[in-house]
Amino acid sequence: MLLSSIDVGSNTIRLLIGRVEGGKVIRRKTEMVITRLASGIAETGLLNPDNVEKSISVLKAFSDIILAYDISHIRAVGTSALREAKNSEEFRERVLAETGIDIEVISGEEEAELTARGVMFDMPEADSSLIIDIGGGSAEWIFCRNSSPLEIGTIPTGVVKLFDKYIKSDPPSKDDILSLKKESDTVLSGLKTQIGHLINSRTVFIGTAGTITTTAAIDIGLESYDHEKIHRHNISIEKLYDISERLISISLSERKKMIGLEPERADLIIPGILFTINIMELFGFTNILVSDDGLLEGVLIKLSERSA
Repeated sequence: MLLSSIDVGSNTIRLLIGRVEGGKVIRRKTEMVITRLASGIAETGLLNPDNVEKSISVLKAFSDIILAYDISHIRAVGTSALREAKNSEEFRERVLAETGIDIEVISGEEEAELTARGVMFDMPEADSSLIIDIGGGSAEWIFCRNSSPLEIGTIPTGVVKLFDKYIKSDPPSKDDILSLKKESDTVLSGLKTQIGHLINSRTVFIGTAGTITTTAAIDIGLESYDHEKIHRHNISIEKLYDISERLISISLSERKKMIGLEPERADLIIPGILFTINIMELFGFTNILVSDDGLLEGVLIKLSERSA
């Protein structure tokens, strides 16, 4: 029995077709397209018209792909951009009318919960772990005890918002970087207060979503994306410092040529990697364990349980 999950995110729209079998997610088809739905939303409160059209076009293509498979159940979820935009309902109505896909806008807490399901489904056992999912418009976090979520939450900032607000130069200036770091420190201070006492030297730091997996691809030097090589890859904070310094020191056009870095992420990778480093410094993490599973897999796992 094949299932399909769709993640209509603030930066990317993703598709997964597969099934859950033998304690694993078996992938039959995956697709990902960057559409940047959240771009400009902080200033206007609206989804960008051009990005709306691109997103609908992508979802039409996804609908055609789904029709080519024998799919029993589908669930599409929308995250930060659709939670915040004043024209979110208008977008959802157009998507339903033009593609047949009914997008369910989920809360930040449910997004974190589903992300945890996806990540912990295929991660080593640990006494405690902190999962971070840095999206385009928000960052979800989950503190787990013995692989079970104990505390979950959402931070109302993401790589698209940080880039739009703070990266004004190419390459980024020292003022750009300092302003971005100041913002990161501010939004993360509440997280430190909330769960700082739960973190210890044995806590495993796990990262998922585009920033983290792209950083892993850069670290490994992948010419083309490879789930098996990226999933469970470990990166030290020293490596992150090195990669971030390389990224910041070169122009956007040069970054687009870097091995492992998708050209469409060449601007957003800077706020993403700096935000990741800030979290690690805040809690004293020396390594990050990369998960190539997350929200999309969590939605599919829950869909599998419901359909059973």
